[in-house]
Amino acid sequence: GFFDLILGHGTTTAVAFCSVHPTSADAYFAEAARRNMRMIGGKVMMDRNAPEGLTDTAQQGYDETKVLIERWHGKGRLHYAVTPRFAPTSSDEQLAAAGQLLREYPDLYMHTHLSENTNEIAWVKELFPEQNGYLDVYDHFNLLGERSVFAHGVHLEEPDFKRLTETQSSIS
Repeated sequence: GFFDLILGHGTTTAVAFCSVHPTSADAYFAEAARRNMRMIGGKVMMDRNAPEGLTDTAQQGYDETKVLIERWHGKGRLHYAVTPRFAPTSSDEQLAAAGQLLREYPDLYMHTHLSENTNEIAWVKELFPEQNGYLDVYDHFNLLGERSVFAHGVHLEEPDFKRLTETQSSIS
């Protein structure tokens, strides 16, 4: 499986998305722990713009994530990442809940997607017209910080790079 493949290539530490289902995070962390790997991950939080069977609610995402944090974060070499899939699939309430979790557990990671393609960026502008761009959506909900990892970051502008640097956030 996944862990055997990455270990076979010499990778002992990674950050990855689980699915919206808490059982996916349990399986992810259990397999990583069994292999004594340093893995960062989390249950995806996704309460809109996705098929019904793949969504949670803002409250459910918060509650399930909190249980998983308590179960896995800091156990052995495991680290939990609050994981809103990407801005378009989380409501304001869910992004606020993600920010709340980061305040409650300041040593958590945060992992999401950012600026992968221009259609996605345009969609974020439609969904969050009050914010000053894609990164600003995450910034508004307090999701930037030294343990924040943004996948992609293909189409960023100078103010984005400046803010990522100021907050010590990372692009992966």
